[in-house]
Amino acid sequence: MDDIRSNHPLRYRGYHDNKPPQVDRALSEVGRGTPGGEYQRRFWHPVAYLSELGKVPLRVRALGEDLVLYKDGSGTVGCLALHCCHRNTSLEYGLIQEHGLKCCYHGRVFDCDGTMLDIPGEPHAEHMKRTLSQGAYPAHVFQGIVFIYMGPPDRIPVFPILDRFNLKGINDHCGGRFEFDCNWLQIKENSMDPIHTYTLHMVPQTRGYAQFSDEFGIVPLFIWTETPAGCMYLGVRHVHGNIWVRSTDTYGANLHMISSIIETGRERRAASAPFMSMWTLPVDDENSINFFISHVRDDDPMPIEKRRELESFGQYKGERPYADRQWIPGDYDAMSSQGAINPHSTETLGTQDRGVVMFRRYVREGIEAVQAGRDPKGFFLRQEDVAPTFANDWVVPASEAGGNPDDPNVQRAYAEKLAAQYLKQAPMKGWPK
Repeated sequence: MDDIRSNHPLRYRGYHDNKPPQVDRALSEVGRGTPGGEYQRRFWHPVAYLSELGKVPLRVRALGEDLVLYKDGSGTVGCLALHCCHRNTSLEYGLIQEHGLKCCYHGRVFDCDGTMLDIPGEPHAEHMKRTLSQGAYPAHVFQGIVFIYMGPPDRIPVFPILDRFNLKGINDHCGGRFEFDCNWLQIKENSMDPIHTYTLHMVPQTRGYAQFSDEFGIVPLFIWTETPAGCMYLGVRHVHGNIWVRSTDTYGANLHMISSIIETGRERRAASAPFMSMWTLPVDDENSINFFISHVRDDDPMPIEKRRELESFGQYKGERPYADRQWIPGDYDAMSSQGAINPHSTETLGTQDRGVVMFRRYVREGIEAVQAGRDPKGFFLRQEDVAPTFANDWVVPASEAGGNPDDPNVQRAYAEKLAAQYLKQAPMKGWPK
């Protein structure tokens, strides 16, 4: 082996490895008028937690636009363009009213839809109220998270209430801000890159910190498939005399759901409790924020403080000192170190990257749909049309595998059969409401 390696023609190729890094701007750019930005503007995006809105406005940035959020005295949440349409004073210094937000400079008061409620001292105020407005976006609060819709106001999608929300015996807890100094795409496609759970998320286990269960250290067999609103993967493991199939899915442009990171595959079940639902806000082309909901069973023995510790480990900028993150890196370190925008031209993809390729194709097709005047997958005008979700832990006796449970061909056939079953009847269908 040493002789073969010593004669390998690709040894020490650094000098010749000069492939120019190029980013895929169509997929990565999120600004107004860009193909990717117009696609992103067909979905509801999280911008803050409701608990962050207090006595003064909150300045935020979304899809490359600077905005201000507020909750007025009536409890209405508004989202306005940052700079006042009068003389461009920042509304982050505005005065919150019983109804609307008042500019600190000259006193114009704007309602949550951007229309003007008052223009002090202006003799033509009524005419100006009819002809002028402040830029504004619709806001919606769900489970303590403030979402905004930045797309065409004549075609606003329903905020989708998914089949994993509001379940009997499950409490939903809104989380924190996980900030990333990188593009949204490399964060979201991570959810379709499941081999990293066997590698990256097993590093803590070998260095004194238990985050994921030990069973994640078994290499699964993976398959991927598209869903009505996104993509999903299924990973098959033979553990403890059982077949454990873990699935995770993406939804629309910015949401993905994961099943439990402490699952062991011991307890047999057809449907597991939801674990986390995570939305990624593209702040701009080179910065992103994850907002999330933790789904916690009423009878979960783990204290919520410990749950939050496991969920947060390795997940955001500045979470631990650099030396600690080098020793035990997390998702933030892996994804942000790809660069502010990962240059796809320098990648060397393999078989286990099929989910990444699928997700990029899914986004590209969504962009093309918007360019053609169609709705992208994951966009719904009515709640009754909202598609199901598929993140789940399916655990059955190994005897149900239909053959040798360690045979990759048997595992693949079983995963494909289960995926087809999920698409006919999603796993959350059987959970009591």
